[in-house]
Amino acid sequence: MQLYVSPTSPFARKVRVALIEKGLLDQVELVPVDPWASPDALLAVNPLSQVPTLVTDNGLAVANADTIIDYLERHHPQPRLVPADHAQRDAVLAGAAQAQGAIEFTVDIVIERRKDEAQRGHAMIERRLITLNRLLAHWERHFHRDIKHFMLDSIGVACALGYLDLRLPELEWRSQAPALADWQGWAEARASMHETTPPVT
Repeated sequence: MQLYVSPTSPFARKVRVALIEKGLLDQVELVPVDPWASPDALLAVNPLSQVPTLVTDNGLAVANADTIIDYLERHHPQPRLVPADHAQRDAVLAGAAQAQGAIEFTVDIVIERRKDEAQRGHAMIERRLITLNRLLAHWERHFHRDIKHFMLDSIGVACALGYLDLRLPELEWRSQAPALADWQGWAEARASMHETTPPVT
C-alpha cells in the first residue's frame, strides 16, 4: 500500500496514527507530497489533490481520513479503533465527527490567515475561533478521557489538539481545559502520536 501524506496535515496524521496503532506501518509506503502544488503523482491517483490518499495493493485509491480508517478497520480489524458494540460504536463515531469538525475549522482559519488582508474573511475567522473555544469547553466537561484505549474519537481529538498547538498557539487552550491538557499529555506520549509529531513550519 501507498499513503500520500503531508507532514503537517492533521488529516494525514490521523491515518498515520491509525496505521501505527494497528501495527500496519511497515506494510505502507509513505509518499510525502505538497497537495497545494498539485503534484503529478498525487493527481494520478486522486484528481482532488488531497492528502491523505491511500492506494491499496489492488490499486484502489481511497481518499478522506475517516474513509481510509474505515477501510483499515474492515480489512485489518484488530486491534479495533471503533468498537463492535453498537452503543459504544455510536459514541466513538459521534466524538470522531466532533474532532473532524475541529480540525476542519482550524484549517479554515489557517487558510484565511494566509490570504491578503483585504481578502481575508475576518468574520468567519472570529466565528470559527468562538466555535473552537466552545468545543474545547465542551470537551473539558464531557469528553471521555480514556487512558486504556485509543479509539478513533481519541485519535481525532488528540490530532485536533496537536494541530491547534501547531497553527493556533495563541489560543492557549490548555489554560481553559486543564483536564483535557492532562489527557493530551498521555496521548502525546503514545508511540503513534510521538512518531507523527508534525514539524514546526
